[in-house]
Amino acid sequence: MGLLLLILTNLAFPFAALAVLLGFLFSTRRGLLKHLGQELTERLGLEKEGTVTKHAIWLHCASVGEVMSMKETISRFKTFYQRDIIVTTSTQAGKETAQKNPDISQSFLVPLDFYPAVKRFIRIAQPHRLFIVEREIWPNLLEAAHQANIPTALLNGRISAKSTQAYLLLKPLFKRILSPLVFATLQSEEDSQRYQSLGIEKNKIFVCGNVKYDTLNDSPAKVSDVNKILTALGWNGSSVLVMGSTHPLEETILLRAMPEFIKHQIKVIFAPRHLERIPEVRATLRQSGLHHAFISDNNFDKNTDLLCADVMGLLQSLYARATLTFVGGSIAPKGSHNLLEPAILSKTVLFGKNFYNTPQTAHALLEAGGGVLVDEHNFKQTVVRLLADTTQLDNMNEKARKTALSFQGATNKIMDVVKNYEQKTA
Repeated sequence: MGLLLLILTNLAFPFAALAVLLGFLFSTRRGLLKHLGQELTERLGLEKEGTVTKHAIWLHCASVGEVMSMKETISRFKTFYQRDIIVTTSTQAGKETAQKNPDISQSFLVPLDFYPAVKRFIRIAQPHRLFIVEREIWPNLLEAAHQANIPTALLNGRISAKSTQAYLLLKPLFKRILSPLVFATLQSEEDSQRYQSLGIEKNKIFVCGNVKYDTLNDSPAKVSDVNKILTALGWNGSSVLVMGSTHPLEETILLRAMPEFIKHQIKVIFAPRHLERIPEVRATLRQSGLHHAFISDNNFDKNTDLLCADVMGLLQSLYARATLTFVGGSIAPKGSHNLLEPAILSKTVLFGKNFYNTPQTAHALLEAGGGVLVDEHNFKQTVVRLLADTTQLDNMNEKARKTALSFQGATNKIMDVVKNYEQKTA
């Protein structure tokens, strides 16, 4: 039954691909396809013989985030296997990010999940090992690797309850492609239970945590730049709330709270999640009547109460100089962004109830006392209360850092699994 489903997906592929291509050509995003010839070559697995490094360690990542989170693992693989590393990604941005990593020999866009395309890429590359990162479960890719006798494993794997329910409707297919995996290192016990239900044997599963937390930065590089900005604003010595990765709903809540914050001499920096929204943010702040500034303008007034961080690469350094932090996408129903980025810097973290993307870290911070749940009703009062009690806040800051540190170590655990497997098969 699993083979039949696989065959049906391949029979349907040309029609689905044509529909997607036509939709893209007639969409406003068609301008993003800047290198059509090269992209088609890679997407169809049409690389020429000799253009792909053979017998390398192959990692497949979704995009930028996965490539970045696997940086330390890739470095460890390079040393352990003493082989070239090639990386495939599903996006051009991911490919370009991989190209910047000196431990990666080559990067490509992954072939479309069409059996002839992935089979040809595998025949040309002849990889020594294939590692699938997080949740890039592509049936034909895995089937082709298994048929070519390429040992394949899942690294830093995760899967949502919703995806599991959908995959269970096609369980014969997923059991066929997942059961041959040599091992699966997963992020949580919940992921373990879900993958077992899809056909991975329990003895092949190892819960190692999330490698993303091994990349937490507790020494941001641009703190001196932030210090200059705070000095120019005259904010040294002030209580500063830093709100990271905010969405429109959270910015609305902030603007409503600003009169009370100004009354208590609380300064605020917020960093919108999507910088393409900045024109909209500028218009909103002009209408608010608040004394505000934008970092990109580099024109700071000491009457400023609200600063918009409309630049890339500064958030972690802003967190480092915060008195209190808030992580966005959590009151707004976006699943929450990384709660441990400020926590690793010994900063108490405020966040909303919509933390379904980071449930483990959210619950850990709440239980330890390093995080506080807020909503549109208690946000203002919570900020004022915590900033008024420095002794309590210092204690909570320490608990936040301890919580963040407790989530590290996944990379070491993964390497133990890899080494154990290689020893057994040597």
